[in-house]
Amino acid sequence: MHENFVGLKAEKRDAIINAALAEFAAKGYDLASTNEIVRTAGISKGALFHYFASKRELFFFLCDYVYEVVNREFYEQIGHCEGDLLTRYARAARLKGSVYLRYPPLFEFVKKLAQEKSAEIAGELAQKLSRITEAGYSHLLGNLDESLFRQDVPMSKLRDLIVWALENYGYRTMELVQDQSLEEIDMEALNADFDEYLDVLRKCFYQH
Repeated sequence: MHENFVGLKAEKRDAIINAALAEFAAKGYDLASTNEIVRTAGISKGALFHYFASKRELFFFLCDYVYEVVNREFYEQIGHCEGDLLTRYARAARLKGSVYLRYPPLFEFVKKLAQEKSAEIAGELAQKLSRITEAGYSHLLGNLDESLFRQDVPMSKLRDLIVWALENYGYRTMELVQDQSLEEIDMEALNADFDEYLDVLRKCFYQH
């Protein structure tokens, strides 16, 4: 069934995916309307349920789709070629901006997954979120060069402080741009601002 959907022309397939991502992100699982999804995508309800037997099946297809996109175009591109945590985050920021511009509803969907409260999908969703989180931290935090960090504080604590600071920076940035059109987002300015914070963290937590 999903093979038939994946085999659709990209324009039609992406219209359905983006409509579904936006609807679930805006309303959550329980309140999301398949009627609204098909209206936005410009297809019939029968066509949607030809590919997905239920709203639940569509939702978890989107979870897998998001994981594949993020893993292919984000995590795998960071790599472990350098053990510098801040360099990895700098690389990640550029990649995230690129993916965001190509898949606008995707990051909002991911953000809302952690807030999802539906009892109907809680168990399976928790497993998928754990898989995504583990993959992300593996790419970002694996094989770090401990010699780069200050030696008078445990490296694990420095690492955690950096991660907490930059994750919250990311949430703030997403809130700032969520109401902007793609044309309005100044990626160059966002990257420059992020680099300034990376420089501050480097001065605070790295050896000089």
